[in-house]
Amino acid sequence: MAPISVTLAPRDPPAAVVALVGEHDTYSAGRLEAELNVLIDDGVRVVVDLRDTEFIDSTTLATLLAACREAEQAGLGFTFVLPGRNYTEVNQLLDLTGLGSRFAIFETLDKALAAARGGTTRGDSVRSAA
Repeated sequence: MAPISVTLAPRDPPAAVVALVGEHDTYSAGRLEAELNVLIDDGVRVVVDLRDTEFIDSTTLATLLAACREAEQAGLGFTFVLPGRNYTEVNQLLDLTGLGSRFAIFETLDKALAAARGGTTRGDSVRSAA
């Protein structure tokens, strides 16, 4: 199973960095969903770090979309870190599905954390403005 690490970033409001490393598919999506649900239920803002992610399938993508919607309904920030300079399969999937503009994607972890703490959940071309 591909690694999923959760690191709490101290400060108020609380935020967590959920790093997905390697390939993520149906087999890891359940664990990812559980981790994200706990964080959102506890009122923690979430940053999903995709910098070391090689591949995500449609199940993982659906899990991320559902968690983003849940965070939005709870008034919590939910952002992503994914540098555009290294165009990966993950970038390609987000562009093909149109979710690259739905998600709030930032080039750096610091920018993603700041946006998540501010309640950002939607992209609206955030990546190009970041």
